Amino acid sequence: MRMFQRQTTPTVVLRSPPSSRSIAQSVLAPGWWPATVLIALAGLVLGVVFARDVSGAVRVWMGSTAYNHCFLILPLIAFLLWERRTVFWLVSPRPTLWPLLLMPLLSGVWLVAAVLDIQEGRQLALVAIFQVVLLATLGVNVFRLLLAPCLFLFFLVPSGAFLVPALQKITAQMTVAGLNFLHIPVFSNGFMIEIPEGSFEVAEACAGLRFLIASSVFGCFFAVLVYRSFGRRALFIILSTVVPIAANGLRAFGIVALAHFEGSATAVEADHVLYGWLFFSLVIMILIAIGMIFAQKTDRSLPQRLTTPSEPALWRLAAAALVAVLLASVGPACAAQLNNLRPVFALPRAHPPSIVPPWHIIPGVIPSWQPAVSGADEQFLDEAQEPGSGIVTRYVVLYRLRATGNLLTTMQNRLVDDLRWHIAKYGRAEISLGGKRAAVSATEIVSGQHRRLVWSFYVVGGRITSGILETKLLQARAALLESHPVAAFIAVSAGMDDPQNPPEEQLTRFLTANEDMAKYVRSLH
Repeated sequence: MRMFQRQTTPTVVLRSPPSSRSIAQSVLAPGWWPATVLIALAGLVLGVVFARDVSGAVRVWMGSTAYNHCFLILPLIAFLLWERRTVFWLVSPRPTLWPLLLMPLLSGVWLVAAVLDIQEGRQLALVAIFQVVLLATLGVNVFRLLLAPCLFLFFLVPSGAFLVPALQKITAQMTVAGLNFLHIPVFSNGFMIEIPEGSFEVAEACAGLRFLIASSVFGCFFAVLVYRSFGRRALFIILSTVVPIAANGLRAFGIVALAHFEGSATAVEADHVLYGWLFFSLVIMILIAIGMIFAQKTDRSLPQRLTTPSEPALWRLAAAALVAVLLASVGPACAAQLNNLRPVFALPRAHPPSIVPPWHIIPGVIPSWQPAVSGADEQFLDEAQEPGSGIVTRYVVLYRLRATGNLLTTMQNRLVDDLRWHIAKYGRAEISLGGKRAAVSATEIVSGQHRRLVWSFYVVGGRITSGILETKLLQARAALLESHPVAAFIAVSAGMDDPQNPPEEQLTRFLTANEDMAKYVRSLH
């Protein structure tokens, strides 16, 4: 029933949601076609301007099983838009320009993330920039009505990899606790768990990140479809985040316990992936069953008082989309200018730190362990030995720094290749170089029955650091302020198989004897 009142802006009062038949016979409200075309063009331009971020995200989707689900995000968004299809028939876009005030801030955030080489930060900033494009072009009312599908765009960003070590630790601790509860003999060292029937490793793929991310996406989708109140939605989303973490620990415990009761770890290990997915499917079904108990009847009717559909000014639509794209492009333009001011320079003939007696390089030996890095300008790998002592493997990699696009701290650089060697435990250690003490990362790696201890650190601007954030800050400072900045990643490793020769003592003797390492560190700036 239409009711008109004496006021400047005519309104319509909806007593009940329109029927499917009436919607099918309707057409889009005025303004949707030009708004859709402009949003599509703006998205295309942003995709070109931020091509590196878009292509980087797609490569992660294809290359990591933890993020394969990202290909389903767009179909889920399309379904959520279909659920809210009455908006397109009954409400016209109302472009507004005040959200564009947020664009310089977001563009600046993107630039900072680009200089610090935080890939997730760049991609999250890009999605936020597109949100502002939608908000400015569609207006506050329409954006609010389509808030759920708009916010689902953030799930396109492959994030959460930094949680893997913590998830590995939680899974290992839950497994050991369960085995102790059942009085099953167990020995654990970091992510390695040994029982009489065999050894198990809580590898990165078994940390539960895939389950956690997929369950979180499902939880948000389910909550939006089934609940109306914010409290119930938030509670179910929290539940869908906490439950998979606990469930993954129970899954790992169940696999090890099953190996104990069957008397063979090999048979269980062969099917542990299948067991994992079956268990995850069961967890999702349990979450659905719990969620349906508190389900609320969905109500897709629009608020009673809405602006009467009318054709928005085309110039406002075009201005909102155009200005948004121009402001968003300021960040990439500044990044390109910074890179032009810091062009790629020729790296002087580099050499690794010298080895001094009693240590000597073992010629013609290919070490069994080597980090997996990409985009290095120079890298050196050798093995040194002290008479009557063990063998220390040394790895040095050099990078020329630019304002943006550096690969020194990229997630693709890893201490192990995950084929022959695997990470068993993370830790910290202190070393002394040139009389100065510094904290470094201490990582235990394993290959079959062999174990090694790796001490690793970055050298940026003549300073030693092991923290990723600190390294990124030093990297940005060096790239912007120094004329020819060079950074290095250095790792030294020793075997852990000989109890009479602890690896910590070997590495300490090696670094203490080779004082030229300190001079080498200071020369890298």
